[in-house]
Amino acid sequence: MLTADLLRARVTKGVVEPRYLPTEGPRAPGWRELAQTLCDAYVAHVGQPRHALEDALDALCAGRPDFKVSKGFRKLLDDRSTWAGLTPAVAAERRQALFSRAAELRRAGRFERVEALRQAAAALELEPAELEGGLYGDLKRNELLSEHPPLAGAQLVERYNLALAQATLLRAESLRVEVTGAPPERLRQLVRNVKWHGLLTLCEREGETLRLELDGPLSLFQSTPRYGVRMAGFLPALLLCEAWSLEATVQLGKRRRKQRFVLDPSAGLATHRRDVGAWVPDTVPAFAKRFAEVAEEWSLDTEVAALALGETLVVPDFRFVHRESGWIGYLEVLGYWRRGSVKRRLEAIAAHDAPLVLALEKGLKVDKANLAKAARIVPFREIPDARKVRKALEALRASATAPAPR
Repeated sequence: MLTADLLRARVTKGVVEPRYLPTEGPRAPGWRELAQTLCDAYVAHVGQPRHALEDALDALCAGRPDFKVSKGFRKLLDDRSTWAGLTPAVAAERRQALFSRAAELRRAGRFERVEALRQAAAALELEPAELEGGLYGDLKRNELLSEHPPLAGAQLVERYNLALAQATLLRAESLRVEVTGAPPERLRQLVRNVKWHGLLTLCEREGETLRLELDGPLSLFQSTPRYGVRMAGFLPALLLCEAWSLEATVQLGKRRRKQRFVLDPSAGLATHRRDVGAWVPDTVPAFAKRFAEVAEEWSLDTEVAALALGETLVVPDFRFVHRESGWIGYLEVLGYWRRGSVKRRLEAIAAHDAPLVLALEKGLKVDKANLAKAARIVPFREIPDARKVRKALEALRASATAPAPR
């Protein structure tokens, strides 16, 4: 992902316009050629130290006026790379072994560099060349490029354009998304992606249009960098939809003036995310397994249809059926949350008598709220507690099946 200093954008009448690279037309081949050259350099340096790769990249990019684009390409390629280096403790042990042996030989009056390397390497059960090459293997510049999946130049250009939009969202205060005409499974996939990345959102549906209102990183009081990365990571999932639009309020520059950022399919951005259909996070089967162990009287389903609570659209993560009575309940898992948004959700649930339990991730909340006292709220860390969820469901079932007072 691009950092703020690598963002290339202009502001026209209060609207931020990232300077995307052309993927068609007379200038496109030049960018693809540069991208391919850098991609090839990474592949060619697998197994070599970082400083050798950086020297080669500096030579390839020397004198180019588009240095910010070149640095952006390099940043994205570096993020795809796997680096291997020695821990400080191991590197210090090797230096200590060599320097001690060299000092002993010098005191004996027969110091030879090759002999010191040979004896120290033998003591460490290493080859002399391996010892010499890894003496300072704990330094970043000496890390080895152990793996780099090949990438075509055209793909790198597409990822660069996407990264420009993502870098803009890192400075967002708020974000509004509209998706029109998407099938139910696509909507479920999109909303799940938002929720399980811990993004604060309000979800409404009007006819064929789904509206998502998300808090941006700059609207939060804590965990801003982490939340910003999650926000930017949401964009590739949105690109899987066909008809959509995005509008954000962002703060750019030293003065952090508020600007608008708008995006839709006309920008021509491409996603590299594989379409996995109704995506299910790893935590879903983990919770389902645990719930089945502690609540044999309930069955559980993860393929849940959306619930319309007036204008509020809820996409539960789990559907529960009580085997004996046939009573049906739901669980929705929320990451980041605000007191106001949860309060509105609870009001919508109460107004429509929805049998819905909310699981709120405690470590990520951004408002101090004493909401955990509500019977249908289950605070959690990492994975909701299956026993607490069962208890909340039992409470809702009991209240739903209790006879009305005379």
